[in-house]
Formats: sequence, structure tokens, C-alpha cells
Amino acid sequence: MGSGWVSNEGRAGAAPTRWSAPQSAELVRGDDPALAGAALAGSERQLLDAAQRLARRPQGWTALALHLSRLCPPAPRPHHRRIAHAMLQDAARRHDGQVHALRNGDIVLLCRTVAPPPGGPPRAAGLPLDPAALSGTLARLLQADAPDQSPLISVWPLEQAQDALLSYASACLTDGMAAPAAAPDAPAQVGTVGALGSSIAGGEITGLVQRQIGVVVTSSRGRPLAAMQPLYSEVTFPIAALEARLAAGGTAEADPYLFCHLAVRLDARMLALLRREIGTGSPLDAAAPRAFRSRPAPALHVNLTLPGIVSPGFAQFAAAAHAAAASVGIEVALVEACADPTLFARAGRVVREAGMTLVLDGVSHLSLLLSCPATLQPDVMKLDWSPRLLDLRAEERNLIAATLEQQGPDAVVLHHADTEAALRWGLAEGIHRFQGRHVDAMLAAGRMLACPSADGCTLRQCSERAAATEAAGRSLCRNTRLLDAAVADPVCG
Repeated sequence: MGSGWVSNEGRAGAAPTRWSAPQSAELVRGDDPALAGAALAGSERQLLDAAQRLARRPQGWTALALHLSRLCPPAPRPHHRRIAHAMLQDAARRHDGQVHALRNGDIVLLCRTVAPPPGGPPRAAGLPLDPAALSGTLARLLQADAPDQSPLISVWPLEQAQDALLSYASACLTDGMAAPAAAPDAPAQVGTVGALGSSIAGGEITGLVQRQIGVVVTSSRGRPLAAMQPLYSEVTFPIAALEARLAAGGTAEADPYLFCHLAVRLDARMLALLRREIGTGSPLDAAAPRAFRSRPAPALHVNLTLPGIVSPGFAQFAAAAHAAAASVGIEVALVEACADPTLFARAGRVVREAGMTLVLDGVSHLSLLLSCPATLQPDVMKLDWSPRLLDLRAEERNLIAATLEQQGPDAVVLHHADTEAALRWGLAEGIHRFQGRHVDAMLAAGRMLACPSADGCTLRQCSERAAATEAAGRSLCRNTRLLDAAVADPVCG
């Protein structure tokens, strides 16, 4: 959004959720019988009643509609509604107005933009309201989820655009569709983190670890996806799955400080587990398994915190991996690297001295627009896929392309490549390394075509068994060698 006013008279919104009590006596009192039962009516009826009343005396009044219903999933996020509603309520209190939260998620502010006439209601503090400034603030709130906010905010000065407000309010009342209930922002709780830590601290944890294959895609003319070869196998503790298993309240990842405390504990158990599995031939074996006789085995990637990398446990794992000639990549989140550059530099030296690959994880396209992660000099950078990469402005596309070029296309992985569109975008940008659910499905489809025992399996079963690291999750697979090889290979038939 720019600083100018925005008017979207041609766009009819749908309908929203909670009613906010009116702040202006002028809007709810008077001789209009249609307002007599407004307190008992829904938000849409109240908005239409107020719009009809203001249509008779529109001078000095403005409507601002925030169309959260037009955001693409997973937006609107819980904080969008919460923060936007608080901002508009504050404007209503200070500018003699009211807020209508509609069933479809839209929020509408009706308020004064000029001082009331002599003899009218007392002048509210801070008048007149600047709709352009308020629109700009709301636009910044939504910028991460919608690069173009122009369809999301409508500003209607009622002297010129009262028909637009009436049309919108009528459409909201007629539509009546409610938006899906938004999941609340579950707070992190010390009890949740403690329970997760206790569940990891003792007992067997192999069954809690999952893996996902990253691949390199080779393409040729007429064959956009000619071949896929495994590059690495990333092993992680799936926090959401752990929380679900424990039926824990809240979410450990909601509070970065609590989660960091938990992640350090997870690092110790993960490093001990991986050290124990070296040479066993299991899915967690960092040394080359027997499934890869005809080609190099994929590396083992593990996510670690910076304290975990400089810990004694990492030194012990690194020594065991070096003795087994294992190929290992260590992934560090960009946000953690930026939070402590000194410790990141030290951790990078530790990783490289151990002969391992340093991977910068959690790099969003917004990070590339605001910074240059390549200056941290990782060996590999994992860019998170977002559908919004398809809708960037030309200057933003050029900036991202330049940043990727600085890192080098052969050192970039498109992470969370969960759709075909992600692979097509990456290939068009010169990226040939991918990780995500769509990659998992393609690998599973290739295995099932080559596997003589696939007649009783489904695509989903093959994908889930490939992600499992314990015997129970793989027990029904009749060709585990092919499962571990990830792609069909002559020695796996």
C-alpha cells in the first residue's frame, strides 16, 4: 500500500465473526427504528444499519474495510486478526467511531475524518484521522503474507463513496458465509517444554526421528524432470508429532527462548544416537549403506543449535564420523546465525574442521529481500519455497536472482518443495536441488514402478515408510534396500 487513499468500490466482500460494541452515540441512537434491535443482530446487520444511517449525513465520515477474507491460505493468521482488530478499535475510540468484525474475517471501521459540526458530539482526541496512514500501517502488518495489499484495504470517504459501503454491507449480509475458525496462537508453556524434554531424555528415541531425502534433479530439453538422485538424508525430531504424542498443551516452538532450551537438549540425544548408529547399516547410519554400491551414498544432514555444535557431544560424533568416512552436513537456522554471529563463526570453523558441510537453513524469500545470507559463507543455503515467489514484482525477482547467483545455484536447495509449481519455479531459476513432500511423492512413485513387491502398497505408505527410521515403521516394506536407496537402482531390484 502506498500513502494514498485506496478505493475498491467494485469489490464486494463477504461476511465476518465478532461484534465490537459501538463507540459513537451518534451511530446507535436516534429515531431510526432499524437500529432498535441492533444489539441483538449480527455484525453484518449492524454494519448495514450504520451504513444506511450515515448515508443520510455522510459529511466527515469514512469507512475503512480490511478484507482479511481475501488473503491466500495459510493466511489470515491469528495475529493478523488480533493486531488489526486492536489497531482499528484504538482508532474508533479516538475518532468517534465503531468497529465491525464480520463473519468472513473482514474488519470494518466507521469513524470521523473531520471534526464534528458545532452542536454535535464532543470532539474526539486526535481528530482528524488520516486514513492513508492507518492503511499504510495495516499494509505493513500483512506485507509478509501478501506482497500486494491493494485488494485487501478499501477506504471509502462516505461523501463520495457511500454507495460502495452500502453495496459491500448488503453483500456481507446476503452472503452469510463464515470463515474457517482460526487456530489460536497457542502459547509455549514451560510444562510442554519440560514434558518434551523428559520424553527425549530417557528411553529409546529412534522411533521419534524422521528423515527426508533431498535430491538433485537433472533436466534436458523435452524432459523437465529427467532424473532424480539423492543428495542427502535429513534427520529431525518432529516437534509437532512429539507434542501430539504427549497430548501437550501449547506449542514448544511458540516461544523461541523455551524452544532453544529444548533444542539444546534434543541436540545431545540426537548426537549420541547418530554416533551409536554409525556402522550399523540402519537408516540413521552416517556411513555409506549397502544400498548404494553403484553410486555415492547421500550425506546425512542434521539440524543443530550453535551451542550443540560447540559441545563435547558434537566433538565425539565428529570423531566417529571421520573414522567411518561418513559424509555429514550440519544445518543451522538463519535466525540463530544472525542472533549470535560470533558463535556462528566459531561453530562454522568447528564444522569445517570436522570435514562436514555447513548448511544455512530457514532462509525465506523475505530474508533475501532484506539481507544477503550468502555473506555468512555457508556451503549450502536452503531457500524455503513460498507460492508468493510466483507473484513478486520485477525488482524483487531481480534482487532474489542476484542473491542466489552470489551463493551459486549449485549451492542452493529449494526446501519445502511441496508442489509441482515449486519444482518448476526452481528449475526456471537455475536451482536443481530440492527437498519437500512433492519430492517424497515423486521418489515413492519411482520406487513403486521399479519394485516387484509394490502390488500391495500405496504411494502414501511408501512415502511414510521411507520417512521412518525404526523397524516398526518399515516392517511392512518387502524391499527395504530400495526404500533406503530412495530411487530405483540396478542393485535394488
